[in-house]
Amino acid sequence: MELKGCTSLTNNNINILKNVHNAMDLRVERINQNVGRVYLVDQGGNKQPLPMGPNGPVMTMTDSCGVVVAPYNNEFLYVYGDSFTVSVNGQPVLQLDMLRQHSIRAPTHIVHDKIEV
Repeated sequence: MELKGCTSLTNNNINILKNVHNAMDLRVERINQNVGRVYLVDQGGNKQPLPMGPNGPVMTMTDSCGVVVAPYNNEFLYVYGDSFTVSVNGQPVLQLDMLRQHSIRAPTHIVHDKIEV
């Protein structure tokens, strides 16, 4: 995966990976200085439920040890102190590498954008 940008738990910028699943975008943003969240939005910016397939969740998050992170309120929460990977249908679409800010990596074909706040 290539570097798409960085996200930080110290500012309110929202990072966006475009069209990661069924024309929905993936957003990465902080909740507070210790916790961030990853969630899907439609093209209007409205939060969407995490998709389910016939065999379970289409989108998953794992930590650096491969432990699955359970979604909460149709989003994945992440904390400072670990790295995380989000996959769609088993294919990684986002890698959050642990720093005080997290670098954002995604496949080359996924476009990245950011809303600066």
